[in-house]
Amino acid sequence: MTDELLQLCKDEFDRAIGLDQDDELAPAREKALQYAQGIMDDVPSLPNRSRAVSTDVADAIETVLPDLMEIFTGGDDVASFAPQGPEDEEGAAQETDFINHVVFNENDGFGALYTAFKDALLVKTGVFTFWWNEDEYQEESLEVGAVQLQMLEQAGYEIVKAEAAEGGLVEADPRFKVTVRKVEKAGCAKFKAVPPEDFAVAPDTVALRDATYCVMRSRPRAQDLIADGYERSKVDDLPGCVETGEAVAQARDTASESEELRDAATNDLRRVEILQHCIKVLEGNKLVRYSVVTDRDCSILLEKTRINRVCFAALTPYMVAHRFYGESLADKLLEIQRIKTALVRMLLDSGYFALNQRVEVSEEQASKNTIADLLRNEPGVPIRSKSGNAIKPIGAGALSFDVQGALEYVSTMAEQRTGIVRNAQGLNPDTLHDTAKGAQQLMTQAMKRIRMIARIFAETGLKDLFLGLHELTRTHSTQAQKVRLRNQWVDVDPTSWGNRADMTIEIGVGAGGREEEQAALGNGLQLQDSLMMNPATAPMVTPENRYKLAKRYLEKSGIKNADPYITDPAQIPPQEPPPDPKMIEMQGKMQIEQAKLQMEQQKQEAELQLEREKAEAEVQIAREKMQMEMQMATLRNAMQASQGAGVRFGGQVG
Repeated sequence: MTDELLQLCKDEFDRAIGLDQDDELAPAREKALQYAQGIMDDVPSLPNRSRAVSTDVADAIETVLPDLMEIFTGGDDVASFAPQGPEDEEGAAQETDFINHVVFNENDGFGALYTAFKDALLVKTGVFTFWWNEDEYQEESLEVGAVQLQMLEQAGYEIVKAEAAEGGLVEADPRFKVTVRKVEKAGCAKFKAVPPEDFAVAPDTVALRDATYCVMRSRPRAQDLIADGYERSKVDDLPGCVETGEAVAQARDTASESEELRDAATNDLRRVEILQHCIKVLEGNKLVRYSVVTDRDCSILLEKTRINRVCFAALTPYMVAHRFYGESLADKLLEIQRIKTALVRMLLDSGYFALNQRVEVSEEQASKNTIADLLRNEPGVPIRSKSGNAIKPIGAGALSFDVQGALEYVSTMAEQRTGIVRNAQGLNPDTLHDTAKGAQQLMTQAMKRIRMIARIFAETGLKDLFLGLHELTRTHSTQAQKVRLRNQWVDVDPTSWGNRADMTIEIGVGAGGREEEQAALGNGLQLQDSLMMNPATAPMVTPENRYKLAKRYLEKSGIKNADPYITDPAQIPPQEPPPDPKMIEMQGKMQIEQAKLQMEQQKQEAELQLEREKAEAEVQIAREKMQMEMQMATLRNAMQASQGAGVRFGGQVG
């Protein structure tokens, strides 16, 4: 079976379209890459003439790329999985958040998307490959007791090796030398952009997800293959890369990165060429797909893995019906760049000839200084001659057409072919004379073309990429993870996910339509205000409706995280219902009655206190009166007694 599979891969590889095996695709890619760098060998310039070139291909691509990147990475989820039922809403939302987290946090999502988009705009196709990166472990050697060994197992450590320690086999406390390991970083789905010149498909391929055969070429170092788990004996048999600088790769260079590379002196450091085939074969009466890794000649089998879907995704900006390879933005502008380059050179050459006019010199009238003075074309320098008739200007033929008008016409042709207008590349002076509405309509028309490219990217390469990452995560994850999603730490268990086939790709508006969408969201907030003010329509706007629209408005204003500014109503604790008015009225009456009763009690207590004080005062007055009367009586008695004694004393004297 192995030999038969290798032969099938070899046969399909020989027939595949791509790599350096195609007589049309490779030269077209090379030319597009050279035109983007301003290298135009097919438009030679005459000696001593202008060598200026137009850069329409590079300008158009650099104009479209910012909008495309903002559309897919401007804050919204790139992809979202559709729920399969009402009970699946929460699960689909979590899977969407996690896969977007994998793309942009666990991988260099922005860089990979940028690279693939630029490849597609420049050389027809952008290609992704995705795979599963296994768990990364941390190993450690320890000497522990039986109890500690059991605690390590409970803590999640895997016992790789265990043996009795020397002199430690004691019944009371046996000692062991163990090698343990624990997951340092959980496995994750990975992806990257593939150079299109290193990718090929079967000639009958239309949609890559249904392809019978496709292949990717790579040139890793031998030590990287060994570190990834490939057998050293097979890696050692792989021949080294003698030359990697093919024409398309060299056309990408800006610093001679693709010069010929010879075998490295150290065997493990040499670069080798391998092929990863994705092939669908018939086993019994069922089609089965395999990922097969071989050498260039398909004679050494490094790996064979059964897979459920193609492990590649591809996109193109302009689809050609019933074909895999479409057209690039460069394909539509190569002719425009050639024409504009020729016109620009004409314009510059005409100016050079006007400033440096050719003349006829009469040898009879010329002196020994005439030619030398004539060659010194400097202001204020005289031309000496025997007479004023030594030099006669020669009339040069002027251009019989308006070069600037021709350049404007060809620029308009480029706009019609691509839909990329000059207004999108910067401030056009003519726009200042247009009405605001007219300028806005022009920009809207341009955005339609860009949004169409974005939709094609979304429904082809990005959709296949996200579905592939989802399946890898679902089928290879071994445990739940705690991940920060939407500013909250949540537990994600990919092992419980179901197979997803339905998903949608969110297409943003890009820079050109952001202001329009923000204005529309602002109008939506005002509409909600008016609905909430009317009692009849107030139930139409719930707190959740209000929150979602306000959050969307803040995100489109440039605030990616709106949580610090508005709170989800679902996270607000429920408030107590307002009290019943009748109950409030009854409580008020009761409080009034209680106040009256309290006042009456206070009044009665005051009166009683007053009576008590009055009685006590009367008793005190009576007591004091009685004491005074007693004192008066005592005094009278004393006076009477004193008077009786005096009478008795006087009678005895007389």
